[in-house]
Amino acid sequence: MRSKIRFLALVLACLESAAAQDDGRALVEKACTKCHVLEITTRQRNDKERWSVIVDKMVALGTELTDAEIETVIDYLAKNLGPRVNVNTATAEDLARALEITKAAAAAIVRYREKHGSFKSLDDLKKVTEISAKEIESRKDRIEF
Repeated sequence: MRSKIRFLALVLACLESAAAQDDGRALVEKACTKCHVLEITTRQRNDKERWSVIVDKMVALGTELTDAEIETVIDYLAKNLGPRVNVNTATAEDLARALEITKAAAAAIVRYREKHGSFKSLDDLKKVTEISAKEIESRKDRIEF
């Protein structure tokens, strides 16, 4: 019985996360396309702090969002259009921050790179056993070689 409850809780959490993503996407589309094409926003790669500055500027220029919507937009942009990181040159600290992985996993990437040479593809990166292939795949848009 407990395993069923845990499973249902996990499913509900995933659904809530997906709904929040959809809400974030819809708000970004609504807010950003009033003044310019969405591509101007989506081709940028910024960390959360920089997205916050950009969104605050857009609000000052007339974008109408509630405080809660502003936070949703910033979170969505930071998660989906965060900075890219070069896995062949970045420090473990930079990898951990940009890819939102543990410091141990980031250090493992650096150790693997030092031992085996530069990564040439996602498949090479997936050989690092301390980080799952699923995690790498979900962050591929943040990775440069």
